[in-house]
Amino acid sequence: MKRWPLHKTYFWETAPFFRLLLPVIAGIISYSYGLVKNQLSINTALTMATLAFSIYLIITFLRQRKLQNALTFILINISLFFIAWSLCWFNDIKNSASWFGNTVGKSCAYLARITSTPAEKEKTWKLEVCILNSLTGTKVATAKGNAFIYVYKDLAGFPFHQGDTILMPDKWKAIKNSGNPFEFDYAAYCARNNLSYQQFLSQSDIHLYAKADDKDKTLIERTHEYCMLQLERYIPDSGAKNLIQAMLLGDEIYLDQNLLAAYSETGIVHIIAISGSNVTIFFIGISFLLCWLKNKKYTWLKYIIALPLVWFYVLMAGAPPSAIRAAIMFSILAFGFVLQKNNNSLNQLFATAVILLCAEPMWLYALGFQLSFIAVLSLILFYNPIYKLYAPTNVASKKIWQTISASLAAEILVAPLVIYYFHMFPLMFIIANVIAFLFMGLVSLFGMLIVCFGFIQPVASALGFLASYMVIYFNRVIYWLQDRNPESFHFLHLTGVELLLVYLFIAGLAIFLIRKKKAAVFVALSALCYLFISFCHDEWITLRQRQIVIYNISKANHMELIEGKYFNVLHTDTALSENKKDYIVKPAHINWNAWRYKRTSPGDIFLLGDKKVLILNKIIKTQDQFSIDYLILNCPSEKINLPFLVHTFSPKMILLGNNYSRFAIDHYFEKSREQNIPLHTLSYDGAYVISSYQ
Repeated sequence: MKRWPLHKTYFWETAPFFRLLLPVIAGIISYSYGLVKNQLSINTALTMATLAFSIYLIITFLRQRKLQNALTFILINISLFFIAWSLCWFNDIKNSASWFGNTVGKSCAYLARITSTPAEKEKTWKLEVCILNSLTGTKVATAKGNAFIYVYKDLAGFPFHQGDTILMPDKWKAIKNSGNPFEFDYAAYCARNNLSYQQFLSQSDIHLYAKADDKDKTLIERTHEYCMLQLERYIPDSGAKNLIQAMLLGDEIYLDQNLLAAYSETGIVHIIAISGSNVTIFFIGISFLLCWLKNKKYTWLKYIIALPLVWFYVLMAGAPPSAIRAAIMFSILAFGFVLQKNNNSLNQLFATAVILLCAEPMWLYALGFQLSFIAVLSLILFYNPIYKLYAPTNVASKKIWQTISASLAAEILVAPLVIYYFHMFPLMFIIANVIAFLFMGLVSLFGMLIVCFGFIQPVASALGFLASYMVIYFNRVIYWLQDRNPESFHFLHLTGVELLLVYLFIAGLAIFLIRKKKAAVFVALSALCYLFISFCHDEWITLRQRQIVIYNISKANHMELIEGKYFNVLHTDTALSENKKDYIVKPAHINWNAWRYKRTSPGDIFLLGDKKVLILNKIIKTQDQFSIDYLILNCPSEKINLPFLVHTFSPKMILLGNNYSRFAIDHYFEKSREQNIPLHTLSYDGAYVISSYQ
């Protein structure tokens, strides 16, 4: 430590792992965005590092202490940077010579194993598979990698299960986005999880090679299945069963999406994730079984016994980032007790982040990792200052105030990130979290007891009955609280720069209030001023915008006119479900701040700046020529004559929507390429935006 007493030190001196975390993050980001692109860059950097190390040895020999410390700091950071970059390189399956993507289009079939429970979709079954071999003629080669298979519901029943080995053709398509404005970057998300290809097949295209054998299952898989079976057997309500399975075992495949949205909009979605609370309840149960170890000097023994059991539980639950973070922090805490070291929560959190990112670098971009890390950081920094603001007089009020303090402390840093990603703020989060603390902790305990006492049917049935009714009434309250959230709180928006300004404001204000640093006030006020300027600029842009958006929705056409803060639907397919439509258009409405509906009758011809746009709802049989810039086809496909349209309207671009058959789209796509006609097909090229700013 450079400063004494402790309250005068910088936080990175009390939490040295923070210094290690920064170069690790920089190395991961540099790989993700291609800042260090090839092996030549690595060799050059290693040569420079070797030269720097030689200089370091010379300086050490000459006993130049200050230069030695500076060079040590530089060398450590450079080393960590390239270690993180190398871990990303080795973690990326595309850098493997046996990656199956290298043989796509060259093989006739692939052998793969289904690695997860098939998920039922509206028209397909979604399978995640692990590729084992590629077959080319009579040659069988080892291949590896993960992929998605979508199997159409063209036959009754579904014969495939987790663990089955299947044989399938080489009909791979690259995973890509729809190109809709501000949509979730699904392709990048999959790529970071080493998923680059998918197939859409009928059941007849897939052949069962080998059924899953229970003898091949690991102890962890058997335990997971046993726990799932006990919860399914003794919890009568299906909604409660699915929720408890997700809370305890991480199996969210059957979780109701409306319920998940309600939990998100009330700020309690964290109770579904397996995290520190699950590990705490699990450890309390182990401590209860070891209650005969009453002497405090044997406390360390409880942690040593609990440590492998906690890790077994986390692995059985699917090892999500939040659960692994909690398990690593518990492990560091356990080793601290064993070695009689002081507990430093902040340093433990940064150490956990370093370990997690070294094990799985792309978790840096995982929303679960970011939210769990930020939530714990916020609790460590702000819980005690908030809790000290009020002194409860009894045990009940103390517990409630602890919950309120924890909710407020967590929201300080989590709320901006939630607004950035989900564009909403849970106004009722304090009430929802207090209710969740009172009821859902007990529900989790009941779930664990059902698993433990599944062999005693009356006890397990009674626990399942109580858990079901608690979940049912709890969900009713949550739905009621969800309806109390103002509509505008579902359409909040922050840019990346604005998010950084918000965090800078929070940091400056917190340092001033907690550390009494007056200079921090000027930092906070400066960030706030820049934030207001950014909001004013956003508002100015919003009021001046005018654009037509043609969205890329499967087998449907949906067009909107965005004017200022309002949107008007120009055309939509009546068969298109509202949920599917909202999923596509809501990100655009939020980011353009145009989520208010305004019904007008603008006609079929539009003028956007100097651009003329025509929506062609029927074929016009005329020899007259009328020059336009954009022609949107919304007429019957059998009447479309592309050369005639080009001759009549001379468009810079013709836009073909998804309300045509796949055969018609393919036909016009090929014809436009042959005749050099400027045709934009939404299914191939993505959504299209015609703006007065273009």
